[in-house]
Amino acid sequence: MRVIRGTKKAGERVVALGTFDGVHLGHQALLKTAKAYARAHDIPLRVYTFDRHPLEVIAPKFAPKILTTLPEKMSKMCRLGVDEVQLVTFDRDMADMEPEAFLCRLREAMDVRAVVAGWNYTFGRKAGGNAEMLYRDGKERGYDVLIEQPVTREDGMAISSTLIREELQAGNMDEADRLMRGPYAISGTVVEGKHEGHLLGFPTANVAYPARKVLPAYGVYTCLIETDERVYTGVVNIGVQPTLPSGKVTVEAHALEGEPELYGRKVRVTVIDRLRGEIKFNSIEELKEQIERDKEKATELFGT
Repeated sequence: MRVIRGTKKAGERVVALGTFDGVHLGHQALLKTAKAYARAHDIPLRVYTFDRHPLEVIAPKFAPKILTTLPEKMSKMCRLGVDEVQLVTFDRDMADMEPEAFLCRLREAMDVRAVVAGWNYTFGRKAGGNAEMLYRDGKERGYDVLIEQPVTREDGMAISSTLIREELQAGNMDEADRLMRGPYAISGTVVEGKHEGHLLGFPTANVAYPARKVLPAYGVYTCLIETDERVYTGVVNIGVQPTLPSGKVTVEAHALEGEPELYGRKVRVTVIDRLRGEIKFNSIEELKEQIERDKEKATELFGT
């Protein structure tokens, strides 16, 4: 899969429009429709998306945390059969661009054969562009427009990035994973912490996660800790460490098997089942006893 940041005009393309945070079931349905059209007409499929969430520029205070970083998003799209992703810088000029100018820029980037977008996709200044405008422009310019209707779950709610964030922040990992059709993971470099885990007899890897990444509800979870060489079963604490506060939110993973040396290394922590919420204990001894129970429960769940 090619990732394109330049402005050189491409030939005929089927283009999928969207933010695609999480590349969840709704996004996957849209990409499936776009891919089917592209393969039927023997034309490459290009995703046309922004390099950040638009609200990070338009209204930073209201910008949501992201489900997937750019590398994570690209990886999922590649696995889904996307041929190209055009990453467009979203800046103040883009935010102020009129919808008609956005469509003009899109056509300047490639010979558009078809556009595929979600039912609620908007574009241009003050979200002035919508499906109706796409249909009109397609008719005038001679390209097809396919609008994907919402994918809903059993309770009728449309599957969206917002819904998945809510499930994560409630600690509902199974539901979040189901809606994304894949496990939720946090990647980052293991950095120096306060070494309190070692002092407690439970050494942990302090993962420096991306600042924009949404985190699950604070608490303790079973997890997988993946390095380039192997995968370890483990437990991970996400939160503010109320018994021994560090003054910041941390992601601290403990391997159940051995004591791997992870400092300075890039790891991927896949968060699985929530064992409990975050608790402030009255003493260090109470904390140690609970950590031991957490380990025993995790070991039982993993069957190791």
